[in-house]
Amino acid sequence: MKVLKTGKSAGGVDIQIEEWRENYSFMPYGSTLAFYPESKATHKGQFAPKAGESYRFSFEFPSNEEAEAAFTELESGNSTFTDYLKYWAGKPEYRDCI
Repeated sequence: MKVLKTGKSAGGVDIQIEEWRENYSFMPYGSTLAFYPESKATHKGQFAPKAGESYRFSFEFPSNEEAEAAFTELESGNSTFTDYLKYWAGKPEYRDCI
């Protein structure tokens, strides 16, 4: 995995575009947008999100261009993480964390 681009959302959350294709050939180049907000909910399990703690979540876009567009919109404040839930790459029950 390679980090292609880093930044912050308008709300101050760390965001990055990741390249996983070199590890997983089925993935489109640079299509993962990862972000590290403080979780708004707590879930059971040692490695599950806990309210108030930073946690890694991600979206899987169909292309790098779409991941880049979302990155730009998040940085500018023109969109929020919940605008991209259809690209959610995590456990469905963790959606309440963002």
